[in-house]
Amino acid sequence: MPAAPRTISFTEHHLSLMDSLVSAGHHASSSEVIREALRRYEADLDREQAHLAYLQRLGDQGEAEIARGAYKRVAPEDLGAFLASLGRDEE
Repeated sequence: MPAAPRTISFTEHHLSLMDSLVSAGHHASSSEVIREALRRYEADLDREQAHLAYLQRLGDQGEAEIARGAYKRVAPEDLGAFLASLGRDEE
């Protein structure tokens, strides 16, 4: 079902971009360009939310490990060597 028409203002740059995309055959109309742009924007927002949720889980895990005492204290002068050792098999 088509939505009610809306009035939207575009910059000359965006109007030119839409015209060139339609002229090049990438889209049949300016409306298709806008719908595609909105689909991509929505997908970007979804990815961003998933990434933020992942970072929140990592933060929660880190806080839980700290609460359990599962961490190492590293002196500032030893930080470089400690970071360089990460990922190496300990012997």
